[in-house]
Amino acid sequence: MHDPEILDKAMDLYLRAGSIIDPIRVRTWKELELTVTQLRVLFLLREAPGMPAGILAEDLRVTPPTVTGLVDRLVRMGLVRREEDPKDRRLVRNVLTERGKEALGEVEREGRALLTQLFERLSAAQLSRLVDSLEALVAAADEVSFPEEGGPLTP
Repeated sequence: MHDPEILDKAMDLYLRAGSIIDPIRVRTWKELELTVTQLRVLFLLREAPGMPAGILAEDLRVTPPTVTGLVDRLVRMGLVRREEDPKDRRLVRNVLTERGKEALGEVEREGRALLTQLFERLSAAQLSRLVDSLEALVAAADEVSFPEEGGPLTP
């Protein structure tokens, strides 16, 4: 078992590090006039092009009418388009437009630019230790079974 003080420090630093690029993200979201949830919709649609509203609602843990409102606004903004499924015309698929892809690219470019500035301030040895630590964290996460809503973590 690890020292509780070290665990607390690790958690605090991890959360602080995770929020480093938040000001850049927030500025970019404001410039694009997007909410965090709308941005999540865009990222989900990039991961799974053509995702129908029902699946989006499940992934976002909101109701289908809420997703309809979110997608309606994204359609009006020209970031998403709706397409009929050629195999099942009752099914409507949501797809990023080129403008939607560009918006996500901008968010990512801004974040990467900031991280590049930060990483360049580290020595080669510090950056190497950071990479080793992040690889270890990702490997540990791969060994943990993450629960569905509300269940315990299992090794």
